[in-house]
Amino acid sequence: MLSQVRNTLKGPIAWLVVILLILAFALWGVPSASQIFASNSTLKVGDKNFSQQYIQTEFNKVFQRQSRESGGSLSREDAIANGMPNQVIDTIATRSVLTQFADKMNLAMPREAVRDYLQQNEIFQNPATGQFDRATLEGILYGNSITVEEFERQIKADLQRAQLIEAIAAGAPAADPFVDAILLRETERRRIAYLTVTDEMAGVAAEPGPDDLQAFYEQNESTFTAPEYRTFDMLLLRSADFREDLEAPEEELQRLYDAGKERLYDKPERRTIYQVTYETEAEALAAVASLRSGTPFENIASEKGMSLEAATFPEAQRSDILDPSVAEAAFADGLEEGSITDPIQSLFGWTVIQIAGLIPAETTTFEEVRDQLEEDYLAQDVRRRMLDAIDEIEEVRDTGAALADAAEAAGFSVETVGPIDRVSFSPGGAIIDKVPGDVLREAFALQEGDQSEALRLSSDDGYYIVGLKEITPPALKPFDYVRDEVEERWRNQERRDRISQTVTSIRTSVEAGESLEDVADTFNRAPIVTVIDRRFQNDVISASFNDSIFFADLNDVISGQVGNSGTQVVAEIREIGYAPSTIPPEQVDQFKQMIGYQLDQELVEAFVLSLREDYGVKLNQSQIDALFNDSL
Repeated sequence: MLSQVRNTLKGPIAWLVVILLILAFALWGVPSASQIFASNSTLKVGDKNFSQQYIQTEFNKVFQRQSRESGGSLSREDAIANGMPNQVIDTIATRSVLTQFADKMNLAMPREAVRDYLQQNEIFQNPATGQFDRATLEGILYGNSITVEEFERQIKADLQRAQLIEAIAAGAPAADPFVDAILLRETERRRIAYLTVTDEMAGVAAEPGPDDLQAFYEQNESTFTAPEYRTFDMLLLRSADFREDLEAPEEELQRLYDAGKERLYDKPERRTIYQVTYETEAEALAAVASLRSGTPFENIASEKGMSLEAATFPEAQRSDILDPSVAEAAFADGLEEGSITDPIQSLFGWTVIQIAGLIPAETTTFEEVRDQLEEDYLAQDVRRRMLDAIDEIEEVRDTGAALADAAEAAGFSVETVGPIDRVSFSPGGAIIDKVPGDVLREAFALQEGDQSEALRLSSDDGYYIVGLKEITPPALKPFDYVRDEVEERWRNQERRDRISQTVTSIRTSVEAGESLEDVADTFNRAPIVTVIDRRFQNDVISASFNDSIFFADLNDVISGQVGNSGTQVVAEIREIGYAPSTIPPEQVDQFKQMIGYQLDQELVEAFVLSLREDYGVKLNQSQIDALFNDSL
């Protein structure tokens, strides 16, 4: 197919294409490089383009933070499998549309607002003094791997977006009537009487005659109609079919190891660091002297209004420490666990460091990962072989050959499948389990005589090609062929009808003024009387029937199915009341605040969704897939 296109463009038509391109450039201009690159951006939000590098950087920030929070147990592979890339992309898009809309509204955020935010926010204050604390801010910068300049830009952007959101979300508790209705609903109780109506209460079963079965058959033709069946040729190219005689050269495995060593197999040295920062060198010198005389670092941190945890940077790599002077001092050669550095002049003052723990650098050796490297290498070679085979098959198919002939020419054979329906059953009811779901779906998407392209299996284990040979349309099965099934279905329906008629009779009698007890007595039964709440369930009253009970009015008589047996239940609503609320007032206030927050969230989500629709969010999925594909 591709070869046909290539051959076509070798002839006179190629000149026609060139002429059309020249005319297009003359009318609309030659696209600039920026336009070309913009069209290939990984993420486009409104007029803003985000590159692969930007998304990778944002992903790394989130991953590193969550990895630290998990104690290092979160791997990159787990993060990708758990959907972290999509979460990061969604966050980028949401921030972008809010920022673009804020700019459109001319919302300004002066630098003084950032300063006031830092001074007033408890996150950045010393618990002992209640004042802004640089060491606390430095810890936040460290934890988020950002510079001071980046932090200021982020705070300004966040405050700008917050200003916009605050105009929508009032942050107030939900209105009393709204909350009272919810709480009252939870305390509602209902006294009901219910009666289970079974087959034995519904009279004697009728016997079907030939005319009854024939009529039932004709009235339910869709039930007795055979589904559409299809017969097709299937070519499966599995990875295992292309592994024979493959070998991985040792020098190539070593090259792959060396190429990924720094990123995948080297773990740099990590150190757990105690750190506090002082305004003056004299204060820092005094702290160093106190530490060297045996004072625990916890006491030094406490004097600064910090807990030991707040002063600790656990298992940090050198690259994690943003201040170059602090990083150099903390990772200086010769330091041991317990070592105390001289005061270091840092970005925020004079910093004192004590080494609380050392984890030496580690390297996973070539021998430890050789088998995995070999598997990855062979997987690539297998894929190349497979694609070469597909190209060979496609070249033959381009000549108009049938799928079976093209496969044979390339050394493969197709398998004819069918007749088979959409759910893998043959006409006789046997399951045909050798057909992958991908193949079956494609077979039912083709027209008779069509062939599919080479398509990748969702198991990622190869490719498949389908050639549809024959479609057998749906057809009514002959009566004699399905007579036993017709009779069985007739009897089930007759039984359900008798029970339904009995239920209708019971409801009519109760609604006319008879008690449910008197009506039940005619069947030698007695109703069950009980008080239920909205969460009550048993073998007769299901969750859906419970909903019906609480939706009904006082004295209503309702009915419903009990499971799938055809049995039904009749219930009478006899009393509606409310249990005393056991929720203390302070929890009610918390509940109001929570409901108000949820309402605000729904408003904000609706607002953000509308902005995303207005500005448009376009994602280049192939670039995203390439970005988070860690195969070598």
